[in-house]
Amino acid sequence: MVLSQFPRLTKWLIRFAATMFLCAMIFWAGAHLMVPGFVKKSVAEFGDKIGYDLAYQDLSISPLRLKIELDSLHLAKEGGSKLLEFKKLAITLKWTKLILGELGFDEILLEDPKVLVEKRLPKSAHSGVWNWQEFIASVEKSLPSSDPSKPKKPLKISIDELLVNSASFSLQDDSRKLKEELKPFTMKMLDVANYDKNGVVTGVRGQYDFNLGALQIAIPGMNKSVAYQHVAITGGLDNPQPGKLGAQLNMRLDDGRINSHWDFNTDSKSVYGKVEIQNLSMAPIISLLPANKELVGESGVMNAGLTVGIGGSADVVSGDIHISDLSVLEKGQKTPLIVWKMADVRKLEYRSLKSKQRSSNALAIDEIVINAPTLQFEVNEDGFSNFRRLFSKPAADSKPDTVHSSKPDKSSEFNLDIRSINLRNGEVFFSDLAMRPNLKLDLKKFNATLLGVSNTPGRFATVAMDGAVVGSGSMRAKGQASFDDPRRNHDITMTYRNLPLSAFNPAVMTFAGYQIASGRLNLNLNYRAKDGELNGSNQIIIKKVVLGDEVPEFTGKKLPLGLAIALLEDSDHTIDVTVRIARNVDSPEFSASGLVWQAISNVLTNIATAPFRALAAIMGLGGEEDINAVPGEAVFLAADQDRLEQFGEYLVKRPNSSLEVIGTYDSVQDRKELARAKADTAILKDAGFKLTPGEPVPAPSLSDPRVQAGLKAAYAQYVGRIKLGQRLLMLPDGEKRNEQLHAELIAGIEVTDSELKELAKTRAKAAYGFMVKADPSLKDRIQLGEVKTVEAGKEGIPLDVAISIK
Repeated sequence: MVLSQFPRLTKWLIRFAATMFLCAMIFWAGAHLMVPGFVKKSVAEFGDKIGYDLAYQDLSISPLRLKIELDSLHLAKEGGSKLLEFKKLAITLKWTKLILGELGFDEILLEDPKVLVEKRLPKSAHSGVWNWQEFIASVEKSLPSSDPSKPKKPLKISIDELLVNSASFSLQDDSRKLKEELKPFTMKMLDVANYDKNGVVTGVRGQYDFNLGALQIAIPGMNKSVAYQHVAITGGLDNPQPGKLGAQLNMRLDDGRINSHWDFNTDSKSVYGKVEIQNLSMAPIISLLPANKELVGESGVMNAGLTVGIGGSADVVSGDIHISDLSVLEKGQKTPLIVWKMADVRKLEYRSLKSKQRSSNALAIDEIVINAPTLQFEVNEDGFSNFRRLFSKPAADSKPDTVHSSKPDKSSEFNLDIRSINLRNGEVFFSDLAMRPNLKLDLKKFNATLLGVSNTPGRFATVAMDGAVVGSGSMRAKGQASFDDPRRNHDITMTYRNLPLSAFNPAVMTFAGYQIASGRLNLNLNYRAKDGELNGSNQIIIKKVVLGDEVPEFTGKKLPLGLAIALLEDSDHTIDVTVRIARNVDSPEFSASGLVWQAISNVLTNIATAPFRALAAIMGLGGEEDINAVPGEAVFLAADQDRLEQFGEYLVKRPNSSLEVIGTYDSVQDRKELARAKADTAILKDAGFKLTPGEPVPAPSLSDPRVQAGLKAAYAQYVGRIKLGQRLLMLPDGEKRNEQLHAELIAGIEVTDSELKELAKTRAKAAYGFMVKADPSLKDRIQLGEVKTVEAGKEGIPLDVAISIK
C-alpha cells in the first residue's frame, strides 16, 4: 500500500533490486566460470616457479555462502614423491568475522589427506634435508621480500570446526632406516584461534580430537615396536596470559587412558605437567624390555599419578605407580617367567641435573611393595639359567673386565636410593634341566625386606628373607650387601631347616651315582665378600639319612656315600659337616655352587682314598697332609699324635664305622733312615745318654767328647775294631774324622726287609694306641692290617687306613 502511493520510489527499488541481482549473477558467473580457471592456471604457474608439481582436479566456489571446495589436489617435487595429496577440501568462511577484519572459518573439512615426511640420502644438493623443509624454503624464496621496518598488524585467525577424515601420515628417514606409517586416522578441532579471550594474538587455543585407529610404532635403535588396536587423542589448548601456553592432552590406548595437563612458559623455557595413568596395558611396554629373546606380557595394567618438571637446572619426574595382575612370559614358553598380584612404587622421584661439566641422574623411591610375586627360575640342559639367557650380553659384545684398570666415568652419574623394598607372600619355582632326572624345588610364602638400597660405594643395604621350602622345610636369611656391587661386597647368613633329602635326589643321582631313600637336611651358610675376596662357610647337617639304590649305568665319578655316611654319622644318626670355600669372585671360572660341590666331592672322595685327610677337613683341623711317621722310626710327631687322639674321639661318636690301620714303609727312605736311627741310638746309649721312648732319635753332637767315645764304641760294634784302629791311625783327629766315622757307621749297618716290615707294624701299633686312648671300646672297631710299601712325602711316611661299614 505504501509503495503504491509512491510510484517513483517503487520504480527505483525495482531498478536497484534488478541491478543487485544482475551484479550477483555476474559475480556468480565469474566465480563459477572465470575464477576457477584463473586460479588453476595461477596455481600451476606457481608450482612451476618453485619447481614443484602443484595441481588439482576441480575448484568450486559458492560466493554467497563463502564456501570453497577443492577436489583431488596433489603436491610433488618434480621427479620425486608426493608430499601431499587429498581427495577433497571444503572451506566455509564466516561473514561476521570477515567484516571485523578477522580471517574466520566456520568449517574446514579435509577428506583422505596423505602426507609424506621424508629425508632420503639422495644424490642431489639437498642431501639430508627433510622434503617439507625444502618445499618451505622454495616458497619463501619465491615470495617478494618484505620491509622489516614497516609495522605489521597481526592477523586474527579462528576456526570453529576442523575435520580431517581417513588421513594417512608417512615418515621415512633413510639415514636412520626409519619407515613408519600412520593410517587411517581422523582429527577434529573445535574453537581454534590464535588469540586469547581478550582478543590479543598470543598463540593457539582450542579443543582437539584425534582418532588414530590401530597404531604400531617402531622404536629407533631397539628393533622393537609398540602396538595398540585403538588410539585416540583429545584435549585442548589455551593461553592464560602472554608467555604462557596451557595444553590438555588426553590419550586413549585401547582400554587405558593417559590424561595430562601441561603448562609451557616461553619466558623461562620451562614445562610443568601433571599426568594421570588409568588402566594402561603393560603388554606393549613389556615387549620393549632389553632381553635377548622377546618377552610377552600376558596381563598387567598400570595406574599412576605423576608430576613432571622440565627446564631450569634439573628435570624432575615424581609420583606413585601401581602395577597389578602382571604376567610376563618368555616367547615360546608356557609357564610365566614372572607374575605378581600387585606392585606399588611409592614416592618416586627421578631427577636429572644438567651441567656443562657433567650430568647427574638420581632415582629415589620411598617404598616398593610387591604382593604375591611368582618367579620361574630355570637352568637349561647347558647349565645356563633363563635370566642369564635373557639378559646377559652376548660373548661377542662383552668387553674385558677393566674395573681395576680404568677409572669410572665421572661425566655422567646415576645415583639410586630406595628406602625399602618389600616382597610379600611370594613363590619361587626352581628347576635344573641339566640333571637327570630334573631337579625341581619350590619356595613358597616367600617374604623379603631390603632397607637402604643404594648404589653409593661403601653403603650397605640390610637384607632379611624367609619362606617355606619344598613343603615342610623353611628358609631364613639376613645380612647386608652393597648394591654398588653386591657380588663383591656382602655378608649374608642363610639357614635352611628340615629339608627332605629325597627332594635333592636328582642332584645326588647326577653327581654321586646314588639315590637317597629318606633323611632330613639342615644348612647354615655364611658368605662374606670384601672387595671380591670371598670366604664362605657351609655347615651341612643331615639327620637319619638312608641310602637308596645305585644309579644303573652311571658314567660319572661315583662317590663313596656308604662309607661317608658310616664315618660321618654319629650315635644320634646325625651328620654334621662344615665345608669352607675361599676364592676371588672376579676370576672368570668363579662359581660359588661349583666350589661348594667340589669341596664336598673332595671330602667324600678322600674318605675312601685318604681318610685321615678327609677327617681333618671335616673336623676343621686344617692341613692337607696325612698322618706321617718319622722316617726310619715308629714315631709320630706331637701334632700327629694329637690328631690321632682326636680321630679316636671322633670315632667314638660314629658307631657305624670300623677302621683298619695299615702300617707302611718306604723301602728306600726308611732303609736309609732306619740305619741312621740305629747308629745314633747306639752312639747316644754308649755315650751315657738316656733316650725317651716314643720320641724321635736326636742327632748326636759330634763335638761332645762323650759322643765321640760313644761313636767309637758303636763303630767297633757294627764295623769292627780293626777298621776303627786303622781309621784312628790314618785320619787326623778332628771334626772331619768324626763325620767320616759317623757316615761309615751308618753305611755299615745292614737293614733287612723283615726289619722294615716290623717297623711298619710298630708304626701301626703306635697309631692304634693313640686312637684307642680316648675310649678302650674302640679296640673292637680298630684292627691292624697287613703292612704295605708307600712313597715317602715331604712330611714323612704316610700312615694308611681303610674304612669299612660295621
